[in-house]
Amino acid sequence: MALLLLVEDEKLLRWALAEQLKRAGHSVHGAADLAAAGEHLAAHQPDVLLLDLSLPDGYGLDFYADHRAQLEDTVVIVMTAVGQVEDAVRAMKLGAFDFLNKPVDQQELIQLIDRSLSRRGQQREVEVARQSRERDLSQELVAEAPAFREVVDIAGQVAHSDVSSILILGESGSGKNVLARHIHALSARREKPFLEVSCAAIPDNLLESELLGHEKGAFTDAKATRRGTFELADGGTVVLDEIAELKFELQSKLLHVLEERRMRRVGGTREIFVDVRVIALTNRDLAAMVEDGRFRQDLFYRLNIFPLTLPPLRHRLEDIMPLAMLFLHRLQPRFERPFTGFTREAENRLLSYSWPGNVRELRNVVERAMILEREEMIGPASLILTPVGEPARPPAGAPRENGADAAGHGIVKLEDMERDLVARALRASNNNQTRAAELLGLTRDQLRYRLKKFGI
Repeated sequence: MALLLLVEDEKLLRWALAEQLKRAGHSVHGAADLAAAGEHLAAHQPDVLLLDLSLPDGYGLDFYADHRAQLEDTVVIVMTAVGQVEDAVRAMKLGAFDFLNKPVDQQELIQLIDRSLSRRGQQREVEVARQSRERDLSQELVAEAPAFREVVDIAGQVAHSDVSSILILGESGSGKNVLARHIHALSARREKPFLEVSCAAIPDNLLESELLGHEKGAFTDAKATRRGTFELADGGTVVLDEIAELKFELQSKLLHVLEERRMRRVGGTREIFVDVRVIALTNRDLAAMVEDGRFRQDLFYRLNIFPLTLPPLRHRLEDIMPLAMLFLHRLQPRFERPFTGFTREAENRLLSYSWPGNVRELRNVVERAMILEREEMIGPASLILTPVGEPARPPAGAPRENGADAAGHGIVKLEDMERDLVARALRASNNNQTRAAELLGLTRDQLRYRLKKFGI
């Protein structure tokens, strides 16, 4: 059922339409003039406004224009006895859903209302999904540290601009992909595709086809024409991860796309217009690569229009615990027991660690700790922190070798650590093998093999 405001000065027609709409299950309020309609709008927000144009105290479209902000979430259907093209054009520019000539076919009107409400519901779902996505991204993008907050603020300004290429620099695991998604979510392109391509993960001979697409018969395995990433993302954003790994020959074609907004598929002759924003990510020093002749200077300058450099996690101490809590809550559904946080000793360990693997390493540490920890609060013994160049610290309770060398260096046999992790995963899942396998990132068969191997 929807709430309808029917503004019609002809009493008989107003009554007939109202009765028909009520039988269709709607709640209808009738108004004989614009003054009565305005009084109703002051107290109610209708789902649908049926608006006549020629009314005793004014012109319907002027009323619509005056109340446009209030009617933003209302479906407006305009009715008139004298159809004028100018009226129809103005109504549509104001945002009217449709324009009907009198006499109005009542069944057609009911169907039109149903369609309009259905479309409005779909639009609301899309908007809710978009807002949810932006909210999730803003929650994931923890930025309490001033150094990172400054980068995020600048990224927000860039997102709202028409800059077509952005370069994000930072150590591996520092959150470059997250910042790229944040930029897309804040931009005018947010309703359009967001596609990511890793220049290092795709073989060189396939990367060109991945980015530009190919025509049928362009090469041996080209059985059909295929659109590439740039075409598929038209109007949206393309993220090129590890841009430093892009082969030199393909760099010139990327430059052409950025400068001309046109491209050709592999094996094609027709130039295709594409409108995409390219966000390039790298942990390499592109300027040094330009000096060494390993990266095109012109492409570097084109990408470097707006560089954003992410500070490593060790320079974002204020973000460590908020991120740890974020990962704890996000991973919580995978575990049957609740985790409420970290003990003071665990927090101190997290804050004093150097985090060579940055945010990605922090997430992995939290996930491992949730597998190992048997209490609601994560303690320091469950935190496996392994600085680069140092041996791994075994979890508390893990069997140790007998001997001074093992004790002195904190070394534990890999097999013993694996046995301990399997046992802890079983305890955490109440001996549910399927759940334990999920916690360990194994298949059930792989877990069963280890159970048999360790005699558990």
